[in-house]
Amino acid sequence: MRKFIFIFFTICILKAKSQSFVVYKDIVNQFSINIPVGWKYGINKNYPALILLAQRTPLSPADTVRDNFNMNVIATPKKNLDKTFADFIKYLPDAKKYKLIDTGSKTFNGTKFMWLIETHESDIGAIQLHNYDFVALKNGKAYILTMVTFSYYFDIIKPLFDKIANSFSFLY
Repeated sequence: MRKFIFIFFTICILKAKSQSFVVYKDIVNQFSINIPVGWKYGINKNYPALILLAQRTPLSPADTVRDNFNMNVIATPKKNLDKTFADFIKYLPDAKKYKLIDTGSKTFNGTKFMWLIETHESDIGAIQLHNYDFVALKNGKAYILTMVTFSYYFDIIKPLFDKIANSFSFLY
């Protein structure tokens, strides 16, 4: 069994490094982001606050990992990224078994982002999840990119999540 798990994770790491992407452009919200080829993406009427939802298609019936990311754009009265990010973090501890793991900042395509990694329990069951969130401000709006996977899988999928986040850019 250990050999199978090792081989599975090795294939996933190699696949993440050689992943092809589709460029998604949202002209209403003025951003673009790369979505891995083969992922389902669009708007989900069950989550009207999200302007984009992308989910990895399972590789087989036994593949239960549900890597996904979403984009949310909300008006913010605060024009300061540090204050907006601090407010964002304040609302996260409502999640079950929440733990903030790390925070920092990065700049992609000329835009500064504040980021965090946190873990919490899923609302649907006793499954531990990792969120990798990026927050940026532009024209009085907060752009929040949230990438989610099972906690045991996070270290494997993080390089792909980093590529997705690095591809984010404003159109204007």
